[in-house]
Amino acid sequence: MKKGNYFGTEIDGSWWKRYRASGFFARGNGEFWLDDEGLHFLRLMTKAPLTIPWNEMTEATLGKWHAGRWANGRPILKVGFVRDGQQLTAGFYLSKDWAPIEELAADLNKKIVGG
Repeated sequence: MKKGNYFGTEIDGSWWKRYRASGFFARGNGEFWLDDEGLHFLRLMTKAPLTIPWNEMTEATLGKWHAGRWANGRPILKVGFVRDGQQLTAGFYLSKDWAPIEELAADLNKKIVGG
């Protein structure tokens, strides 16, 4: 598990359209991890993590801005996925350093393409 921050989930690349499904609406600090099921993020003070299964993921990219929030030039991991016919992108701040997040995004993309 890695400590981080969930920035929110955009719908169709629009920062003003935030996905409000269970576990995805509230932003906040918590713990991020990957397992055989997919990606998980458990916000502090909650019991159930938000989950993005591997079979829903489409890509992992990086940016400095997501869902109306800027990370002061630090990397934001953006995970694209499709759910209920909607194109969604969840954003996570996990490190101030670019190299480990670039590596994580590359590893995710290998798993997504290979899966």
